[in-house]
Amino acid sequence: MIKKRTVFLLGAGAAIDWNGPSTQCLTDFLRDKGPKNKDGHYITNVLFDRFNEPLSPNEKLNFEGLIDIVEQCFQYWSNTSKESATISKLLIDRNHSFWSEVTNLDYINTLSETRSVSSIKKAKITDEAKFFAILLVKIYAGINEQISNYGRCNAKSNKIGVEETDIINQLASDYFSSLSGYSYLRIYSLNYDRVIQFLFRRLGLQAFQGFYPDLLIPEASEDKYLVDTKRILTSFNEHCIYHLHGNYAWGVEGKNCNKLDGYSVYNGYWGNNNSNNNFYVFESEKNKPLFLSNIVTGYSKTQRTNLTPFKQMASAFDMDCHIADEIIIIGYSFGDLHINDTIRQAKKANKDCKITVVTYAKDTQEEQKFRSMVAKSLLSDLAKYNQLIFDNGNKSSFAEQFNLTIIFKPFKKYLESVIKS
Repeated sequence: MIKKRTVFLLGAGAAIDWNGPSTQCLTDFLRDKGPKNKDGHYITNVLFDRFNEPLSPNEKLNFEGLIDIVEQCFQYWSNTSKESATISKLLIDRNHSFWSEVTNLDYINTLSETRSVSSIKKAKITDEAKFFAILLVKIYAGINEQISNYGRCNAKSNKIGVEETDIINQLASDYFSSLSGYSYLRIYSLNYDRVIQFLFRRLGLQAFQGFYPDLLIPEASEDKYLVDTKRILTSFNEHCIYHLHGNYAWGVEGKNCNKLDGYSVYNGYWGNNNSNNNFYVFESEKNKPLFLSNIVTGYSKTQRTNLTPFKQMASAFDMDCHIADEIIIIGYSFGDLHINDTIRQAKKANKDCKITVVTYAKDTQEEQKFRSMVAKSLLSDLAKYNQLIFDNGNKSSFAEQFNLTIIFKPFKKYLESVIKS
């Protein structure tokens, strides 16, 4: 039997039923964490408010925007070139009062000597750059903590297979199990959890994650599974679970086997709260140093996704979309332009591919706004609209010209309707 190819793209909305934090929750969490300035205000909140103020309601920052600002501050103080990074399109002189509002250099000396802090302190950069590097460590640690609280799964600790998620676990297990018999499940997640790994292990389904040894979850706390780039790029007739933007349990090494600078990403056992323990910085674009982390977030995603294994997984996603029988998009808000472009270009070449989008909308106004966004993000380049008709009914819409369906339901409700049918 020739198997079909079903490509999944999972966004933040796909994790809500497992108690995954929303974008707003992560934003609120990070605003009031970390060091305070001399006036006693959280520095992340000062940065957030300062750069949010001139923006329109549709442009307001979230946690990714906050991370981008901190990264640009780090780049600004790390760079001695005349081509220094700008901050939100504003060149701020190093003597400007802005910096005293958003730094607390004394904070560096109050921290315990963890491996990451020690590496940052020893780095040959300005004290201000060290401060923003440490602030990035704290922000990433906060995100990892929030993800680990609901999405952690290993031999000693399981936050996914708990009583309160019994229903969604059973529904999702039944769903993936039924599809796996006649389709390769090519699952691409923008989330940082291990939910899909838990479900597949529960079902006894094997799936490649981009690392070797080929196990869904490492067996021992000291395990560090290494990237298998060749298999990511060449093996397509198998189930896969790829995290396009990283995972809470991945880690970053800043030294190679010869103790020289050279990054590598591994799949670990526990969540790696300070994943970049060697303070490794990499430039994929000139004069834009990136503080490497186990997750890809902020507004520098295209830079970060040029690194291994993100680059290879993105290439596999591109290939899969070009040859997919169906692309099922769940809980994704179409906020990542590079992801949108991949799907849009693939649909141009793979015109018969069916696309199903599952999302929650609280009212008809949100439904209309989402339909317009999908039309603009995915369909406007494909062909001249001659039959762009979204038929409403039963919380769904269908564009016959493009074989695209939008279903306005939470993931759990969608699963219930699919399994019943």
